[in-house]
Amino acid sequence: MAIFRAISKFFKDQWKHPTPSTPTIIWKIYCDRAHEAEFSKYRHAIHRKTHYPSGNSKRRWHGTIRACTIGDSEGQTDFCEDDDCSLCSIIRTSFRIAKAKRRTNFGRFGAGIYTSATSSKAHAYVAEKGGSPYKAMLLNDVVLGKPIKLKKTDTSLTEPPEDYDSVIGEPGGDLNYDEAIVYKNEAIRPLFLVIYRH
Repeated sequence: MAIFRAISKFFKDQWKHPTPSTPTIIWKIYCDRAHEAEFSKYRHAIHRKTHYPSGNSKRRWHGTIRACTIGDSEGQTDFCEDDDCSLCSIIRTSFRIAKAKRRTNFGRFGAGIYTSATSSKAHAYVAEKGGSPYKAMLLNDVVLGKPIKLKKTDTSLTEPPEDYDSVIGEPGGDLNYDEAIVYKNEAIRPLFLVIYRH
């Protein structure tokens, strides 16, 4: 229960838009072992390179497409096979750069994996196609390493600028809310599935 309360509080505290939302169910995600090993290896390498504790890992939100009702109740825990269900794909095998921009066809900072410290920013990318009355969002562990902070859009990026490990989109230029972008599959892993009403 303590973890539920902590994540629920983090979700609500980081909701910056009008019309607040409240989590109803929170699921812990266990990544497949191969991805877990890749993530740990990458985090350790970034830690050694930058000397940031844990490679400057941060918890960040990600909204995506759910084409089923996975997570809505204790009985709904099976992955669906719908190709449009990005949520099940991410939970099953983690994130894949190759699938970036499938929904929006636009990445303000190029072809990367986008997250945000602002839960309501991530909510803007949540899409429910499975008929659920709930919304679903992921809380992730993201290795930022040495980030470069940008305020102006650069859609040509396929990796961070030289000597950097990630991009932080800062509010004030082209953005109203923060974004954190990584360009390697192994730089991110899903930690929790948050089911909420909005």
